[in-house]
Amino acid sequence: MRLLCFCLYLLLSLFVAAQARADIIIALVAPKAGDYQQQGEQLFKGAERAIEEINASGGLLKQKVVLLPVDDQCNDSFAVSTAQMLALRKQEKINLVIGPYCANAFETVADVYANAKIFQIIPTTVNYTQASTIRKGLIKMLGYTNQQAKDFFNYYNVTFAGDKLAVISDGDNMESAEENKAIIQEFSRHGKKLITTQYHYDKETDDYDALADKVIADDNKIVFLLGESKDIRKTARALRQKNPNIILFTNRYNATDKYFEYLGKLADNTYFMELQGQDDDPDFAQTLVKLRLSGFETEGLALYGYSAVKLWYSLVKKAKSLNYEKLSAHINDKAIQTEFGKKMFHNGAPTKNEKYAVYKYENQQYQKVY
Repeated sequence: MRLLCFCLYLLLSLFVAAQARADIIIALVAPKAGDYQQQGEQLFKGAERAIEEINASGGLLKQKVVLLPVDDQCNDSFAVSTAQMLALRKQEKINLVIGPYCANAFETVADVYANAKIFQIIPTTVNYTQASTIRKGLIKMLGYTNQQAKDFFNYYNVTFAGDKLAVISDGDNMESAEENKAIIQEFSRHGKKLITTQYHYDKETDDYDALADKVIADDNKIVFLLGESKDIRKTARALRQKNPNIILFTNRYNATDKYFEYLGKLADNTYFMELQGQDDDPDFAQTLVKLRLSGFETEGLALYGYSAVKLWYSLVKKAKSLNYEKLSAHINDKAIQTEFGKKMFHNGAPTKNEKYAVYKYENQQYQKVY
């Protein structure tokens, strides 16, 4: 409780300091420590760059924009407290919240921002439960995580068709369970359910060796690892130690950099699912080239932190107002200029999901293979 109060005090101090400096405030809610620190840092970096560009061109509606970084620690109770704290200010209030990055108490948090009439943009893909949360001023910028299952199946079907697949997830984790379900459903849709088997981490014993033994004994050639960073890396190492040739897939953002630190050379020949699968799209490529020529490295989620700010910037310019109601009216069924070209949104979600790419990791290098 004392830690929570101290964190809230720090948040309030940052909040007041930010308000003293600017008329327009964007809060970005993402982890600044822990397993997902790198993803948070990338989002902050991208958002900061977008705001620098906006202010350098005269600001927004002739006002300066300031970023307020907020660490919700990927914790349910702190995520709600953070949202409530950001919603408290009635004058000179927060104009936009980007995030949260983690799916913490998503519906409750979205309610807090909607009731406070604070616009909210989710800069990454969302799961099924989040997808069903529809609020007037809520944009799910990239669409849904079930796109990962579709892109994984497409690559599997071309490269590994017929090989038995193990999908390992955390049955107690909503996001992990929903991703598991999406993959199994995608294989079933194509008549390949019989070559898939579902497994779950043993949360009582954390016996990763026993899980690896079972997966290998069932003659699985490919394993897709879902869940928390710790479970992914420990299961991956147990599998690779027992069978160096087993083919591993996982989500780059869930695995985090600790995957490479923990596995060392055993991390070679791991396949990672990652966003930024539209390099061939002219609008996407134009944004990448522009940023890289200016010396900005668009690694990981930085591009999406950048794009979330620019999406809101486009909405404000189109509505010629910061008013929540006016901005909300411009979301649905009208083309909006984004860093990925013009997009149509329905119920706050794009009509076309952002695709995933597949990268193969070998000798400390990534190679895009799909």
